[in-house]
Amino acid sequence: MPLADGKVPATFTSRLCKCVPVEGRYDMSYLIATFTEILTRIKEGSLLHPAVIAAYDHDTILDERDNDVDFEAQWMRCYNEIEERWRPGEVKPELIALIGDICRESFLAVSRATGQHEIAAYISDDFDLIVRGAVLELKNDFLTNLWPAYNRNEIPTSQTSK
Repeated sequence: MPLADGKVPATFTSRLCKCVPVEGRYDMSYLIATFTEILTRIKEGSLLHPAVIAAYDHDTILDERDNDVDFEAQWMRCYNEIEERWRPGEVKPELIALIGDICRESFLAVSRATGQHEIAAYISDDFDLIVRGAVLELKNDFLTNLWPAYNRNEIPTSQTSK
């Protein structure tokens, strides 16, 4: 839950990365609770805060991400690994629904705040990587750095994802 100053307690900052494996897999009830909290924060505006997101220079962020070969390569490696390992039939339907809801709501929140669908799509895709990566227990430094940036209401670029 965000504090009065809009900041998020440190316990939630790393919560996504502290899921407890049960018999070699994350505890699905914990993931569901965590993803539900992320979804609630997006809908309430404490995550992807509209005023904060709207204040960014979106064209500059898009240019930075598009022109940073290392950032794009890391993003694509992470995406490809997730796609290779992702088996939706092996994931609880409730979790699949939450992942879809997080992606949709992150897109809508950013689109409403900015009026720009391209930046909204980038952010939605990042959230897809974050949550599906958590389900797959993906250990990836690039992915691990995306979540804290968003949790601080920052849009990750090569500068924030290191």
